[in-house]
Amino acid sequence: MTETTKEDLESEYVPLKEKLAYSFSTVPGSFYGSIMGLIQSFYFAWMGLQNIWIVIGQIVYAVWNVANDPIFGNKINNTKFYNKRRGEYQRYIPYIKYGAPIFSLVFTLVFFPPEAWRGDPTLATQIWLFVWYLVSQLAYDTMFTIVIGAFTALLPQMTLNQREREKIQILCSIFTLPGGMLGFILSMVFLVNPTIESIRLFQFFIIVIAIIGIIPYMFLSYFVREHSEHIPETPTPLIEGVKLAFKNKSYIIYLLYDGISVYIINVFLATLPFFITWVLSPMITSTMESIIFWIPPTICLIVGGIIEVKLADKYSIKTALSYYLGVSAIGFLLTFLLCLTGIWILASIGFSILFLAFSGDFILHNPMRADTIDYDFWKISGERREGLYAGIGPLIAKPMVSVALATPTSLMTLFGLIYVGDKLQPTMGEFNAFLGVNISMGLIPGLVALLGFIIWVVFYPLTGEVVEEMKSALLKIHKERRKKYLKQLENSRSKEINKNEK
Repeated sequence: MTETTKEDLESEYVPLKEKLAYSFSTVPGSFYGSIMGLIQSFYFAWMGLQNIWIVIGQIVYAVWNVANDPIFGNKINNTKFYNKRRGEYQRYIPYIKYGAPIFSLVFTLVFFPPEAWRGDPTLATQIWLFVWYLVSQLAYDTMFTIVIGAFTALLPQMTLNQREREKIQILCSIFTLPGGMLGFILSMVFLVNPTIESIRLFQFFIIVIAIIGIIPYMFLSYFVREHSEHIPETPTPLIEGVKLAFKNKSYIIYLLYDGISVYIINVFLATLPFFITWVLSPMITSTMESIIFWIPPTICLIVGGIIEVKLADKYSIKTALSYYLGVSAIGFLLTFLLCLTGIWILASIGFSILFLAFSGDFILHNPMRADTIDYDFWKISGERREGLYAGIGPLIAKPMVSVALATPTSLMTLFGLIYVGDKLQPTMGEFNAFLGVNISMGLIPGLVALLGFIIWVVFYPLTGEVVEEMKSALLKIHKERRKKYLKQLENSRSKEINKNEK
């Protein structure tokens, strides 16, 4: 094993201002993502878009995701932009800085279809509403790929030090979880049993969030430094890059993990407003009971995050994410079964167990993903290719987002909970409506999480010992690359100065 010196570790230290600037920049994405998770509540329950159009839209959306992510990811990876202010080359930050305003704009447009189309079941109007639903999501996802892809690619090359990465990710979680939960909760207030007044407030909220969301990215572009020495001297063609990535076994398992984790989070978010209305509300008879219901899950969310960080530090990220998937599976399945009793206290217990694991992916996903990229650099390609992995990483996850968003509306339609008149109606009875939503919230994501747990435990190859050996070797490589880059940069500047003097 390569020996790691104190000097090597210090070279991977990230200043606090960079940690904070990067972490603060998780806020817009978490806000936008939490609100986009409720898109079906807006289009299905408020605008009256029929489920068949939602399913078609999500199929097209999934195809577009699979096609555009690798293309843009490879383009970002091979970018070499000279920043005059910094006096260095960059590949990720320019996409974040200049893409942020467009990202906010297209996010806003998703929730502003013409009001005249609402509740009109005629074919022509449904088609126009479908077009807005689809095109606005495609525009949003394209900018998501560009901005969030570049943002995500920054973290692995900021530092190799596992503790530094975890510190950054914990700071990210401090911003992400409250930001995402606040966006989600406020949106739910407006979208559960929506009215014209609540939708107007929701749309105003969207505009405010979109404007404020530009600010963190500007802070990042000013304070965070890229490691220019890792920009490849020659671009890697997309096909060749993908072939190299698929030689990385940890990446293949990451693909499966990413798809599963994205599915269970998105199906949870997409179903929750309907769950509150059709499953939870019939059990609860007072505001006090509603408040009490959420206290244990909230406590468990915090406790679970602490447990997962401790497991990652003491054992490995593989161990911590095994806990995340296993406890998630138990929590989802118990939530489904306990809700069948109709007793809200038991339902709260199911949610509490689920929330003991819920924060794990938010905290550990990016550090784990960074490990797979480190392994590519160490054993496969010899280059840092965060941008490419940001593009090809979601090959399964992005289609699974579409599947997750189509799950609750398809099950509700199957069980007779459909848009009639100007709101959702349980046309096959309230129990069937309850059952369809409960299956979407608990049974299906529970089974998916259980499958993910088995795959992860059996096949993910980056154990604690492998990661430790890899980090030690890469610290030396990074150190030599930095010295070489600084020498080349100094020579280049000297030549430029001599040229100007002549």
